[in-house]
Amino acid sequence: MNDASTMDYELLSPSLVEHPAGAAGMDAEQKTVFAFVIFLLVFLVMLMVRCFRILLDPYSRMPASSWTDHK
Repeated sequence: MNDASTMDYELLSPSLVEHPAGAAGMDAEQKTVFAFVIFLLVFLVMLMVRCFRILLDPYSRMPASSWTDHK
């Protein structure tokens, strides 16, 4: 392999691209996706807690009366 093709590959490699000093590491799209994933994880945890509470005490949410009491 000659040195010219190696040099082209090194210049085009994304790992060698320098980021500007003003960049905070994430652009607006990455921040939006990150916030959405965090929101989904919080929502998943809330659903899991609710499901475990229902499994531990399934009759706590049932009303005391039923349709047979009205006869």
